[in-house]
Amino acid sequence: MSTEYLQQQTRKILSKESIDKSEFRKAINLIFLDEIPDSTIASFLTAITYRGVSHDELRIIREIMIGHSHLITPNVTGSLIDNCGTGGDMANSFNISTAASIVASTSGINVAKHGNRSSSGMFGSADFFEYIGFNLDTSVKVLINTLERIGLSFLFAPKFHPNLKKISGIRKQLGFKTIFNIIGPLCNPCTNITAQVIGISDPKFFELVSNAMIKSNIKKIILVHSMDGMDELSNTARNSMLILKSGNIERHELDPKLLDLKVVKKEQIQVKSKEDSVKTTLQTIYGKSTRAKQDIVLLNAAIALFAGEKTTDINDGIRIARELVKSEVPRSRLRELISSCGNVQKLDIVEEKFSL
Repeated sequence: MSTEYLQQQTRKILSKESIDKSEFRKAINLIFLDEIPDSTIASFLTAITYRGVSHDELRIIREIMIGHSHLITPNVTGSLIDNCGTGGDMANSFNISTAASIVASTSGINVAKHGNRSSSGMFGSADFFEYIGFNLDTSVKVLINTLERIGLSFLFAPKFHPNLKKISGIRKQLGFKTIFNIIGPLCNPCTNITAQVIGISDPKFFELVSNAMIKSNIKKIILVHSMDGMDELSNTARNSMLILKSGNIERHELDPKLLDLKVVKKEQIQVKSKEDSVKTTLQTIYGKSTRAKQDIVLLNAAIALFAGEKTTDINDGIRIARELVKSEVPRSRLRELISSCGNVQKLDIVEEKFSL
């Protein structure tokens, strides 16, 4: 009966018949059930991808995703933020948001960095952390304790969203992007997260995500997109920002020419391999990178500081981030994270390999 219902809704969507919220909610709930054949789920995902989803439907998907997730409530004081992109920008960049998150966490705000392996880019946040010694199978208890103790933790998405495993396999077989390519960053498992920076690679999703998230219980959400196609703020082009706060949406444009940054060409912040990505990410955390790559991390750390209410001015955030990197505290914080949730000797080996 469940399979037949999902097939019925798929046919309605493909024939452009209306499907109300209750029908859509029931259909999304069904795709998480083991009893539904993969082929039926694949057909439904194809149908909603072909048709597109409304912001109400995206909100429903997010609500159901969170309902199926392993939620946590870390006992932290002050802001608790996340900085995560949707990916898919094919920019061959390094782990910018990861580096920025580590730098921002040393300012006094708490960072629950939610992430996964790469689906399209050079190296995802999970790939980076695993390479340098983080144990992706670290228990939830230890992850929470680490966040509460040092103000930083990495939350590996499959650990907190186990019911997505089946859907993830189906998405890979489909070979094209579905709405689930953007849903992950919207579903941080912390119930008490206060602010979030979400990178959007495709500007057409700006309005969709903003209208879906405007009623969430997160106090401040900042959507960012660089106009040359990156799901980060960039020092290579002008940037678009939407700030969601108190039920309102503020629209801003951020020009790197007006900031304390060096405006560069896109190729100056790109990397050529996975190992180059790891090396560059560590270099920016340690303050040993090129000015171009260092600046893009400082810019994204600054917006994280803005989200966490450490500053009300982006240039001031850049200044704070620059001083933090010079202090080498981000390097120490990263070592604390790996020591708590992995094998710090592996980080030692990586540092020696890259002469860091």
